[in-house]
Amino acid sequence: MASFKVTLKADLKRGSFYWVSTVEASNADEAVIAAEHLFMAEMENSADWNFSDSDIEEV
Repeated sequence: MASFKVTLKADLKRGSFYWVSTVEASNADEAVIAAEHLFMAEMENSADWNFSDSDIEEV
C-alpha cells in the first residue's frame, strides 16, 4: 500500500467543487475510489462544514 494525495473535481450547475484527500491504496485507480468513498462519508455531515480558505478574483 502507498499513500496518495487525490484531488477530485465535480462540475456542478453553479460552480465547481474540489475534494482533496490523502488515502492509502495499492494503485492510482484504487486511490480514486477510496477518495470518492471518503467524500461520500463527509457528505452525510455537510451541515457541519465550514469553509476555511478562499481565493477571490474580480472578473
